[in-house]
Amino acid sequence: MSNIIIRNHTESSCTTVANLFIDEYMPQANGTYVKVYLLILRDLCADNTNISVSNIADRLWLTENDVLRSFKYWESMGLIGIKLDSEGHIRELTLKNPARKNTGASISLVTPDAESIQPSDRYTRTYTTSEIAGVAKNEEFSFVATIIEKYMEQPLSPSDVELIVYLFDNLKFSQELIFHLYDYCISHGKKSHTYIQKVAIDWDKHGVDTVDKAKAHTAGFEAEYMDVMRAFGISKAPAPAQKEYIDSWFMMGFDKELIKEACNRTILTINEPSFKYANGILEKWHKAGVTSSEALNSLDKEHETKASQAKKKSSKASSNSFNSYEQRPYSNDDFRALEQLLNK
Repeated sequence: MSNIIIRNHTESSCTTVANLFIDEYMPQANGTYVKVYLLILRDLCADNTNISVSNIADRLWLTENDVLRSFKYWESMGLIGIKLDSEGHIRELTLKNPARKNTGASISLVTPDAESIQPSDRYTRTYTTSEIAGVAKNEEFSFVATIIEKYMEQPLSPSDVELIVYLFDNLKFSQELIFHLYDYCISHGKKSHTYIQKVAIDWDKHGVDTVDKAKAHTAGFEAEYMDVMRAFGISKAPAPAQKEYIDSWFMMGFDKELIKEACNRTILTINEPSFKYANGILEKWHKAGVTSSEALNSLDKEHETKASQAKKKSSKASSNSFNSYEQRPYSNDDFRALEQLLNK
């Protein structure tokens, strides 16, 4: 058979990606991080060394925070070096050759079988110091803790470390989901381990087990922010302090409709949108165990009954107010003495 002639009608320029990157770095990396890395590699191969965070964000249809987080990730992986200027802005990026990684054993703790774990235990389990110390030696855990420490921009506290163990072992979150969890919370100004754990539990309860599901869930959450604001007659996005109130209401277990009802009652009562006043209403409902519209209706009827009874009692007491004074006893002699005074 004759040879086949191959003709090239494509551009001669190309971007070379190391097989080691594809084999060992790409599988566990977030898709956004991979896109940013490939674009940097492409610009380097094309001698395009004059780039910016905003330029990369525009070309990839990402936010600038997405790009900055990608830089931090690849820096922690040892694939890029970052130099900052005196004002803390990125001045220089240096790409490094991928190196073969030693993958440690996956994290595993001695826990009961899944069937024997009660639902309440899933969200309340704590870990001993020896358990945490054992996990901390694992390379996978060390890698995750290192990246989270960069996200937090501060050393991890013992509570922070225990939370990472909890996310791995109890909720079975993947590395990427854990990174996204911290990324989401920190971008909203929240670094408290208690807040991060509440968000993680909320995700778990809603079946969030991938980054894509987490993004969809939080997108819906952002829409709920605006629904609450509109209940107050406000059309703009909530300020950080207002978000804190709304976050706390959702964390109490209230759904959007109950929160909107509290906002409506606030407007009708004081004729202005007050997050503090609405918070007082919702805290009372929370203490009363209200978790649904039906429970709220029952609570309202109970209050109406008590108010009606109190009003009747007050009305009865008012009608008998004359008789409530102590009566002075009069004898026959007293009456005769009064008659004599009147006849004079």
